Amino acid sequence: MKYDSNVRNVIERIMIAYDVKTIKGIADLMHVSASVIGNRIHRDSFPHDLVLNCILDTGANPQWLCSGEGEPNIDGIKTKKKSIELSSEALEKLERIAALKNSGAITEDEYNLLKNSIFNKS
Repeated sequence: MKYDSNVRNVIERIMIAYDVKTIKGIADLMHVSASVIGNRIHRDSFPHDLVLNCILDTGANPQWLCSGEGEPNIDGIKTKKKSIELSSEALEKLERIAALKNSGAITEDEYNLLKNSIFNKS
């Protein structure tokens, strides 16, 4: 696979994949300092580790990340954020079980079972 020799372009595509606007923002998400990313750009050192983490975290297309060719997401499929529609009754139930979990009245497993029962009803 060929890759973009301009590291700044690769970093910008990583920022697009994570939907952040600044190098500081991407550095925080990737748990590195902004100077690490700045040094990669300054030294024109291809950020293999950052690209790999981005692929694993976002599902971005490796070819697009490395070269700018192709679609941003794997197989050209653009993912969309999914929304969940809840009735007011279901929302109230969810709030009640969350309150029970936060107060320690139910365990995390019990909370998940109850929550799943709300979402799995047809």
